[in-house]
Amino acid sequence: MTIAGIAKRARVSKSTVSKVINDYPGVSPETRARVRCVMRECNYFPNTTARSLITQRSKLIGLFLASQLNDPFFREVIDGIEKTLGPRGYDILYLYTPTYHPNGQPIGYVEKVKTRHVDGVIFLGFLKGRVSDFDSILASDIPTVFVDVDLVGPHASYVISDNFTSGFLAADHLIELGHKKIGLIDGPPISTPAQDRLEGFKKALALGGLAYNPSWVFRGEFLEKEGYQAMQAILQMQDQPTALVAQDSMAIGAMEALKRHGKSVPEDLSIVGLDDMEFCRYCGLTTVRQQKDAMGEAASELLLKIINQESFSPHTIKTTLIQRSSCRRVSR
Repeated sequence: MTIAGIAKRARVSKSTVSKVINDYPGVSPETRARVRCVMRECNYFPNTTARSLITQRSKLIGLFLASQLNDPFFREVIDGIEKTLGPRGYDILYLYTPTYHPNGQPIGYVEKVKTRHVDGVIFLGFLKGRVSDFDSILASDIPTVFVDVDLVGPHASYVISDNFTSGFLAADHLIELGHKKIGLIDGPPISTPAQDRLEGFKKALALGGLAYNPSWVFRGEFLEKEGYQAMQAILQMQDQPTALVAQDSMAIGAMEALKRHGKSVPEDLSIVGLDDMEFCRYCGLTTVRQQKDAMGEAASELLLKIINQESFSPHTIKTTLIQRSSCRRVSR
């Protein structure tokens, strides 16, 4: 079956079939659905190699991931990316973070992307500690989207959660429950989400008439052991917080430290998490949900806009408080 045959069966022109195959605009949803239906009925699969020579597009999207593929947070983001790009005819190519060529020459992001001939690239899980690492790709013509890093360029933008509101909601919930001594365990200052959450946290304390105590604030990697170590330090204090806001993985570590000291949540300490990762529902952790699949979907849609040379801008996604059983009310 050829494009001409598909066009005849679908009662459209060959150019319309081509637009559907290449996911170009200018075709009504009804016509697009009819053409795709005929393609399925005829078991028609476009020759991707030939198509890329004509369109100068590979239908490949590169994905740089700073953490492991099984990371519980970014696994859900990737689900959103796959659900959005897959039906559009795109495949995802996982790219290894740049290193050095066997000849000793450094391989940057631009070189890595161009040698793989991807149409665009998404960055997940990177921090702003070395923003200069991204200078070359920000200055290039490569369509680029960052997730959780607020970087922009002529062909680059980002998707991020409303992390300020996340920090605010978490602290405000504890204040509503009567807590006056509230601590924080979150990621490093070079993490945009963690830094924005800290500002939201401070704002909630200020509006609640509470003092911000830096000795109750711990910053580190988003790991259980970091939360465990932070909680160990808190338990050695003379003046301890009655409640904590903590990134989910770090909250699990903190809860384990409490358990080993014969204490429990929420009887001895109330905790509000940040992110709402899958395991939270099994340990009863009240947390602020990031819509991780929606982040992946938004990143994909944003990238397609850049690829198709449409107008684009950064996208911020709302967060919501999910109440479970890790907090209790205290007397004011």
